[in-house]
Amino acid sequence: MSSSQYCTVQLNSWKAFKQFVQKFSANWAFRGQADGRWVLNNAIERTAFIRHHKGVEIEFTAEFQRGARNYLSKDETPNHLIEWLALMQHHGAPTRLLDLSKSPFIAAYFAYEIAYAKPEHSVAIWGINVHHLRKKALELLADNFEDDLAQTNHLINETLFEKIFHRNDLSFVFPVEPFRMNRRYSLQQSIFVSTGIAELSLMEQLNFLGSDIEKTVVKIEIPSSFRNEALRDLLQMNLHRASLFPDLDGYAASLRLRYDSMQTPEEKHEEHESKLVDENFPFFP
Repeated sequence: MSSSQYCTVQLNSWKAFKQFVQKFSANWAFRGQADGRWVLNNAIERTAFIRHHKGVEIEFTAEFQRGARNYLSKDETPNHLIEWLALMQHHGAPTRLLDLSKSPFIAAYFAYEIAYAKPEHSVAIWGINVHHLRKKALELLADNFEDDLAQTNHLINETLFEKIFHRNDLSFVFPVEPFRMNRRYSLQQSIFVSTGIAELSLMEQLNFLGSDIEKTVVKIEIPSSFRNEALRDLLQMNLHRASLFPDLDGYAASLRLRYDSMQTPEEKHEEHESKLVDENFPFFP
């Protein structure tokens, strides 16, 4: 997919990003990526095994389900396929799901967390209009699952998702929300999108949107050099690894990032000088 098919916005500062994202409605969800050159793709399309044969994804998922039961209590065991895939995603097993957040600032945190703070690099925060994506997906599904949609009141529920998953032959992307979400995904305000075919790339399957892709998918690029400023700002919003990953590993990583993004003596001096200017000119814009 060429970059001209979706909307690309290049911003020159972290401040510009904060202002720009105020334009988005609650219909949007976001994903942050540390390198602005990367496209959107799910974990399973990056595996070496997915193209071995048509049923390999089903085999992989079934083996995870068999083995995971040894580690889960009865209450923790998922009831539906979509919940199993969310659990796999949580523990690092590749699936056709892609994580998004309803918060552009949480997405920005994940973009900047591991980014290189260099002027020639940029991070990307991708936005997807989930409401419009769902609408277009339902139009496609109406031609293939008319009876199922009538039974679900035009919702992509657990049963319909399982049918789409096993058919594995419709090239499209659609939002899914498991009924049960673990604590981490709740804190990250997560929502998933899924592809209809495991073997095809997510970007290729977004082509089902046609010309509507311009109003459904946007890529926002910001220079990586604003990493420390962004991380300090996000820390004030209580967005850091310890709040998004509520365990000791998250706390340790959060502590390191906080220290790494501390102001340098030069930055403190510049801030001090700036405040002196503001004090001398109280009406300075």
